[in-house]
Amino acid sequence: MTEDINKSYVQRYVDRAKATNSQAEKNNCLYRVGTHMEVIDCNGNDKLTAEQQQTVLDAANRLLGGQ
Repeated sequence: MTEDINKSYVQRYVDRAKATNSQAEKNNCLYRVGTHMEVIDCNGNDKLTAEQQQTVLDAANRLLGGQ
């Protein structure tokens, strides 16, 4: 399924999540990335736990090759 993942989309929103001071924006960016990569449920709830945030960031890091 990795071939269906848009890496530039993932990179754009991970960068945005890391650059913001807004928790709401960070959650929204990581929710987009996590559902795109299918590592978290797509349920409309973008209020991610710290564990969910880390799951998304770890998966993005693996996908992007540690960039």
